[in-house]
Amino acid sequence: MISFLDHPRRLCDGIARRELLSLGGLSLLGLGLPEFLRQQAAQADQPEHGNGFGAARSVVLIYLQGSPSHIDLWDPKPKAPAEIRGEFRPIATRSPGLEIGEVLPRLAQQSQHYSLVRSIGVDPKGLRNHGAAIYMLLTGHSPTNFSPTGLAVPPSREDLPSVGANVGRYQPADRGRFGYVAVGAPVQEGRVTGVGQAAGLHGAAFDPYTMYDDATKPLQPLGFTLPREMTLDRISSRVNLRAAIDTHRDALTGSQASFDQYYDQALSLIQTRRAATAFELAEESTETRNRYGMTRFGQSLLLARRLVEAETRFVQVTWPAGSDSEPVPGPDGSWDTHRNNFPMLRDHRCPVFDQSLSAFIQDMALRGLLENTLVVAIGEFGRSPKIGSPTTNNVGPGGRDHWPECYSFLIAGGGVRPGRVHGQSDRHGGWPKTDPVHPYDLVATIYHAIGINPATEYHDTLNRPRRLVASGQPILGLF
Repeated sequence: MISFLDHPRRLCDGIARRELLSLGGLSLLGLGLPEFLRQQAAQADQPEHGNGFGAARSVVLIYLQGSPSHIDLWDPKPKAPAEIRGEFRPIATRSPGLEIGEVLPRLAQQSQHYSLVRSIGVDPKGLRNHGAAIYMLLTGHSPTNFSPTGLAVPPSREDLPSVGANVGRYQPADRGRFGYVAVGAPVQEGRVTGVGQAAGLHGAAFDPYTMYDDATKPLQPLGFTLPREMTLDRISSRVNLRAAIDTHRDALTGSQASFDQYYDQALSLIQTRRAATAFELAEESTETRNRYGMTRFGQSLLLARRLVEAETRFVQVTWPAGSDSEPVPGPDGSWDTHRNNFPMLRDHRCPVFDQSLSAFIQDMALRGLLENTLVVAIGEFGRSPKIGSPTTNNVGPGGRDHWPECYSFLIAGGGVRPGRVHGQSDRHGGWPKTDPVHPYDLVATIYHAIGINPATEYHDTLNRPRRLVASGQPILGLF
């Protein structure tokens, strides 16, 4: 996050250099003109991208930490044996032939706005832990820097950048707008925070601006206030002075040029209040806030809608409980239901999820925002088809264990045709039966929808060329 509050070391204009250098929470401009022109030329040289390319101006990624059961939410198996189909029955939606779990009645009434993919999966190759799956989902690359067991390690600048960071870099937001904002909660796996979420080797300029405060209470975003003595007029005068200095930019060091990325965007965010007002949820009516639900997840989705209205390029809403947290009662527990799967979903997780996501989708559609915004709701994997069957030696009575082989996700807006199902799982929901999709394909689809060629390359810290996504292809059948 950023702050322009008092600091002992201040620049000539009254702003602390160290504070400006700590703007890592912002997704800032920083793609140099030569690189930008190269990327534009590369895009022009590519063949036709296919349907849906560039249909979205914004992306909202709703990441459900811990991973809900695909069979119980999105892909019911009423004809399967009891130990697979579980306690919930399917219900009809507004889309002919489309059924989902009975624990999502409100989302069933919004199916005309979204589609489901029921055939996403990956060969875990022995890595069934959350960390490995999270990294694949949020970066589009294999977790080569993880421990041999697939457990997450603390993020570093050696990491490959997240999807949000790449969107912020290759589709930079307009001046005075955010590129990448993360709300709800940090990505959390065990004691490791931020798995796959940051900009990694792209640098702090493309890290997300984070707002993890409880959105049911007044938010206090940092970075939009000035010291008392620093008026906007004084800021403008400094901008004019700096414009003269820019004529000698060739003499700047690399670190100074990096500093300038922060400086420019910081000024634009201060001078343009629209980005800041997105966090003022008190402007919404009590009726609207209650419709989303006065929970951290519900108010985070409302904040996401406001950020899209403020022309934010990429918003990640993370379910507020860590991926391997105990699925305790209440609105904020994890989806990691190794035990007591059914009461946890029926009484705690799904009522919150159903109310909030249905309100968000409906609101986005009514406001004309969904057409130009790609919305994805997904966990890092699914849950084991057979109740009580261990896949990680961690399952209790009535629980479902980790299952990366096959699961489901919701996708809406951004050119996606609604009311459809892409792909099928087998009769037990264990493996894809038709149209298999890899998590990398989903990542490629996000890039495709927002107008970035997934084959775009950059260089890692060893100067090796890297694609934005390892090997995925856009799921063109969705558009």
